[in-house]
Amino acid sequence: MLTEDQIEAVLNDTFFRWGKDREAEVTPSVKFAHYTSAQVAMDIIKAPDEDRCLWLRNAMLMNDFSEIEYGQQLLRLSLTNEQLRNRLIEACNDIHEGILGAFRMIDQEVYAIKRSTYLLSLALHKGAELHQGKLSMWRAYGGDTNVCILLNPEAFMTPQSAYDAVIAPVDYGGPGKFVEGVAAIVETMIANRDALRQIDPETVKTNLKYALDVMILSTKHPGFEEENEWRVINRAQLTPAPNSPPSKIVSVNGIVQKVFYLPMKNIPEHDVANADINTLLFKILIGETPNPDLVWEGFVTLLAENGIQNPVDKVIACNIPLRR
Repeated sequence: MLTEDQIEAVLNDTFFRWGKDREAEVTPSVKFAHYTSAQVAMDIIKAPDEDRCLWLRNAMLMNDFSEIEYGQQLLRLSLTNEQLRNRLIEACNDIHEGILGAFRMIDQEVYAIKRSTYLLSLALHKGAELHQGKLSMWRAYGGDTNVCILLNPEAFMTPQSAYDAVIAPVDYGGPGKFVEGVAAIVETMIANRDALRQIDPETVKTNLKYALDVMILSTKHPGFEEENEWRVINRAQLTPAPNSPPSKIVSVNGIVQKVFYLPMKNIPEHDVANADINTLLFKILIGETPNPDLVWEGFVTLLAENGIQNPVDKVIACNIPLRR
C-alpha cells in the first residue's frame, strides 16, 4: 500500500518530466517578462495590496489560440506512429484497461481544451534583454504604449499548494520532440507499472490526461523560438478544485470575460513566497511611445506612491524604434 507521498512521487516521476530539464535555465540572474499595455501595468501597481494580481486569460482571446491547435495536431501525429501507438496500448492495458481512455478524452475535447484553458504568458529574459526587451515581443504586445514588466522568477518556480496552476516552458522542437515526449511518458509508465497498479486507475488516467494537456498547451511552432516563452497554465473545471485560482469578470478592450488571477502576496502556509510586489518586481521597461520621458516619470511616481523601493532604479525607457 503506497502512502500519499509515495503516490505523488510516482505520478510526478511518470507523467510530469516534460520541460523539467529546462528549469535549470531559470537562475536568479534571468527574469520573466510580461509584455502588456501601460494602462494594465499602472492598474497592477495602483491596486491595493489585497487586490494586486496577475491575470490568466482565456486562450481563445489571446495570440496563443492557434498554438493550442498546433499541439493537438502533434499529438495526433504522434499516434500515427504504429510502434509508439502499440507500445502505448501495451503500457496502459498492463496497468488498467480503462487508462487508455485518456487519449479518447483528448480527441473528444478539441474545443473544450481551448475553452477551459487560462494562460499567463511570460518570456525568459537575460543579458541585454533586461534593458531593451525583445523586438518581436514589443511588436506583438501592448498596443501603442507598451511596457514590459520584468519579474524575479523565484515565486513562479517554487512548488506551492495554494493554486491549481502549473508553469511550463514552451517547447519549440516540432513534431520530433513531441513524439519523444510522448514516448518518454510511455516508457516511464512501463518502468513504473508495478507502483501504478497500486494507484486508483481513475487517478492514473486523470494524471496521464493532464500530462498530455500540458504538452499540448506548452508547444509552439519552431518559428517562435526567439520568444523563449514560459506559460502559467490553469485548466478550469466545471466543478472548481478547492485550490482553483480566484476568478472575476472584467472588460478587456470592450470584451467582457472571465479571468483567473494570481494574487501578488505571500501565503507561507501554502509555500507561496517572494510574491509581494517589492520582491517580485525587478524592472519596468518602457517601449516605443511618443513621450517616453513622461511615461518614465509617471511610472517612477506610481512606484514611489505605492511603496515600491528604489523606484528610479526600477524604470528604464528603452527608446527602441518600432515600425508600426
